[in-house]
Amino acid sequence: MKVKCSECGKEYQLKSDEKPSDFQCTCGGELKLEKQPSSDNEPSNKPDKHSKNKPDKHSKSSSGSIFNDWKKQYLILITAFILVFLVIAFDGAVVFEDLVVTNVTAPSSGVSGNEITLNTTIKNNGFLSSGGFNVTFQLTPEQSSNNSIFLGKIRVSNLGGGETMQPDPTFTIPTNVTPGNYYIRVVIDSNKEISESNENNNEMYSSTKITIK
Repeated sequence: MKVKCSECGKEYQLKSDEKPSDFQCTCGGELKLEKQPSSDNEPSNKPDKHSKNKPDKHSKSSSGSIFNDWKKQYLILITAFILVFLVIAFDGAVVFEDLVVTNVTAPSSGVSGNEITLNTTIKNNGFLSSGGFNVTFQLTPEQSSNNSIFLGKIRVSNLGGGETMQPDPTFTIPTNVTPGNYYIRVVIDSNKEISESNENNNEMYSSTKITIK
């Protein structure tokens, strides 16, 4: 069947089972069915060289779909790259667990065999909840783990992202402690149960010493 461009007037020959609406002219115009004399109603089997080169709407739609898929994949890749960059730039602290001791206050004095209360503040600087972990308390003659004396532990079942806790535990000073001045050392996640973004900030010493008599 003969069709004609509604814009430039160029003519094309389509097969009888082809729809003019599936094609467009090379100029972009729509192809319309051309009225033909009755003698020309019989379809011709001669191929039209122009019809082979005419782009169809389905081809354009398919190309557009491929291009859109490529854009989506590109955006996903860029987003993933930005997230990885942020995790590295901030040492993962905004994403993963990061348990820290922010305060520990030693009482001015104590007596061997008697109880003392330790004012303590711990925090999860990360975004994710921690799960369970231990916090260990010790006496140390210097701000070092050397010659530390065990006081006790507390068990924390969970500490949410960004949350702060003040346990303030009470422990009995061991009777075998030599009288003298000691720091209070606090170690959070002392059994290394939690995978943290920073494992180097898990301990703190009191700023002043307690005098043990």
